Amino acid sequence: MPTPTSAPTVASIETAVRSVTAEALNLPDVAPEDNLLELGVDSLVATWILAELRTRLLVEIPLIDVFESVNVRAFAEHISDLIAEVEH
Repeated sequence: MPTPTSAPTVASIETAVRSVTAEALNLPDVAPEDNLLELGVDSLVATWILAELRTRLLVEIPLIDVFESVNVRAFAEHISDLIAEVEH
């Protein structure tokens, strides 16, 4: 069982990204392959998503990273890399 200080897995980060994005866009679900821009994420929605992820994952994510990610899965993997950098 993970300890409270252990880093979240990519799968749990992806779940958080999918959940927060679906909530922000009032969608029933978001798939890992979904492109955030094609879903309708703009700078205002992205800012809200990042604030929610900051609260849930305790990591600062630059706004530009949302728009540079190919899809939800790639964004989750990038967030995992950011968390790993902070921990080292």
